[in-house]
Amino acid sequence: MKILGIDLAGKPENPTGISILNVSNDLKILDIKFDVFYEDEEILKKTDLISPSLITIDAPLSLPKGGCCLSKDCSCSKVGGHFREAERKIRKYGSVLPLTFRGMRMLTERGIGLSNRLKGKYKVIEVHPRTVQKVLGFDDLYRDLSKYFKLPDGVTEHELDAALTAITGLFYIKNCYMEFGDPEEGTIILPKNVNCLKKVFEE
Repeated sequence: MKILGIDLAGKPENPTGISILNVSNDLKILDIKFDVFYEDEEILKKTDLISPSLITIDAPLSLPKGGCCLSKDCSCSKVGGHFREAERKIRKYGSVLPLTFRGMRMLTERGIGLSNRLKGKYKVIEVHPRTVQKVLGFDDLYRDLSKYFKLPDGVTEHELDAALTAITGLFYIKNCYMEFGDPEEGTIILPKNVNCLKKVFEE
């Protein structure tokens, strides 16, 4: 089984971190691999090559309910607003930016487009690694992930975020997760608590 973690960049010219978590049939982690891509077509080609059982993406994958876009000037902004229910709920655990911020708007639009192309073939869930990091009590992502994996030299912050995203996918499979938001609008998956680490790495 393979879980693909994607730390998606808002612009294709910026690096998108990729992490591939290889898992045995009894859900034991075998290894983790990293890569960096740029264009959507590169990501899609890699995805089809590895054929993952689950894809986890660090990017909003849907619009606020009632919204047709994320433009502040559109009349739909009065209905959909700046956040989905998922963002409102996870603020208990960590801060999130409004989807209408310029950078977030680009990321959301790209995330929706990419996930729509993936969902016909693969199971796709949305993850927020900055909040995942807080739930797990990780202060330094490289140092803390090094306790569980042999990380390659020169691994980037985007690849580390992708790793955290992929690991959350395993929490999801092992039913050690929380789901925030309205399924009809879009949900975000987080670990249930720090004990998920023991469930994944020690059981």
